[in-house]
Amino acid sequence: MRRSPDEAWPEPRAYAGAPRTPAQRGRPGGAPVRAPNGRPAAAGPGPAGPGPAGRKAGKGGGQPQLAEVARGGSLNLIGAGVSAVTTLGVTVFVTRQFSKPVAGAFFTATSAFLIVEAVASLGANVGLVYFIARLRSLGEQKRIPTILRAAIIPVIVASLLLTVIMVGVAEPLAKVLLSGHLAKGGAVSAPAVAQSLRALALTLTFAALLDTYLGIGRGYRDMRPTVVIDKVSRSIVQMLGVIVAAVAGSAALLAPLWALPYVPAAAVAWLWVRRIRRRPSKGPRGMPDVPPELAALLAISTPVPKIKGALRGSRTAQRRLANANPRGFWAFTTPRGIASLAKITLQRIDIVLVAIMLGPGWAAVYTAATRFLVVGQLGNMAISMAAQPRFTELFALGDRRSANVIYQVTTAWLVLLTWPLYMLAVVYGPEVLSVFGHSYKAGASVMLILGLTMLLATACGQVDMVLITTGRSSWSLVNGLLAVAVNVSLDLVLIPRYHLTGAAIGWAVAIIVTNLMPMAQLASSIHLQPFGRGTLLAAGLSALAFGAVPFGIRTVLGGGLTGLAAGVAAGCLVQALGLWRFNGVLRLSAMPGVSSIQSRLHRARNR
Repeated sequence: MRRSPDEAWPEPRAYAGAPRTPAQRGRPGGAPVRAPNGRPAAAGPGPAGPGPAGRKAGKGGGQPQLAEVARGGSLNLIGAGVSAVTTLGVTVFVTRQFSKPVAGAFFTATSAFLIVEAVASLGANVGLVYFIARLRSLGEQKRIPTILRAAIIPVIVASLLLTVIMVGVAEPLAKVLLSGHLAKGGAVSAPAVAQSLRALALTLTFAALLDTYLGIGRGYRDMRPTVVIDKVSRSIVQMLGVIVAAVAGSAALLAPLWALPYVPAAAVAWLWVRRIRRRPSKGPRGMPDVPPELAALLAISTPVPKIKGALRGSRTAQRRLANANPRGFWAFTTPRGIASLAKITLQRIDIVLVAIMLGPGWAAVYTAATRFLVVGQLGNMAISMAAQPRFTELFALGDRRSANVIYQVTTAWLVLLTWPLYMLAVVYGPEVLSVFGHSYKAGASVMLILGLTMLLATACGQVDMVLITTGRSSWSLVNGLLAVAVNVSLDLVLIPRYHLTGAAIGWAVAIIVTNLMPMAQLASSIHLQPFGRGTLLAAGLSALAFGAVPFGIRTVLGGGLTGLAAGVAAGCLVQALGLWRFNGVLRLSAMPGVSSIQSRLHRARNR
């Protein structure tokens, strides 16, 4: 039976010929799994419950770790934190230093730019992560240059073509975005917005290449370029550019100074990727074996060479390698490129539609009210980017058990990272919006609706990314297109009648679709689901600490900054006590950042 393009690299069955270890057979006496430093790795209970290996580890106090995800996630969390601060900083500076119509025009123009940039990128960054990780897992690095050329050249051509188109249609596009609303107030004109769109268009190629090169780095399981270049450096320079424009009082400089950092960022990313590719191979570290820490967690110690030999000699591996060419790359990537476009469209289309239907002033309010959601999504991206290569390699091995463990543990981490923000947005929406200005409190209903929606969305984990790494990119495409259709349809019906609340309802329904559909698909097709014991515990703890406790304090002290500060302080205390009490269940020793801190403390004690 002929396979569809997105299933060109199907997940293989687990290698049946691999020898079962003593831990797998349930009998003691096997050689211990050793970490890279040569010491025995910590062992722990597997997902099905503590077996002999787990009980033995429990007596010794060993703590399981997901080292691969934690290493990249530690960096990504730092980058996500910096990006979150700068995103809020840009929004605050623009809303406080410029009028609402000017701020709305800027947010609308940059939203349109990001949508076009997603088109220009063609989804190549996701395809590169997928193919590079799989080729390296099979020991076929020699095929990677062909994949790189197949990805980069079309991105350059597409981005240059879209640059020309965007420059040419800047004037009519500005008129559509403004729809006559600004002409009445005289705050900004269509020609000014058109000039901003042209300035943004000139950096389009660099933005698309930046995404592409960062995808190459992640395919080699190196998260540093993504964090250092994109999350930290570009974000900080963009905020500084907006500050310069605000100090100068020039609305015309906002878009150019915001977009300019894409140029040096793309150049540095290209140089960094060259350095990564020239590094000598470290042998077993590039293999798709489960890391020693995760092997201990799962009580798996199958020798890497035997897995590699089994994969290379299998028919499944040969089918994968037969599609490691430009045609196979784009057969997989094209649906994902459209899905990436659908995702960024979901994040930005509401701002554009609100500007067209209600005016840029209301678009500024809607943007400010939704910034907390974007900040929360950065935590999801931090964990997702670190976990994506590992999921790809585990599915290449057919190791669904390991993948399910990582899925549930990282979902618990995601809840711990994001639910406090969403809970506080629900309880203290008006107080948070006052940061942007008193008139921006009109977006409180938006924060309430989307905050509650994101509690459900983050409880599903990085579900779309997991679905993609199984090779089902066409499923992700259908889900994304359906969500965009639902969002736009509801916006067109609800915005004229319910204004910003209507836009929030449309986005909320679309977010629910993009999470529940892939979660149901994973559960039915490969029996993966995010709701482990740690996930449920993380949700309950976060709801108590940052939902119930702040709500009770607000009821007693009322709103205002005093109630907000007291609620946040009390919530942090309750959360800290809960994390200390349930450290083992939540696998906090492996959480991004925690494992590296513990390693440093351990080395310091041994000196």
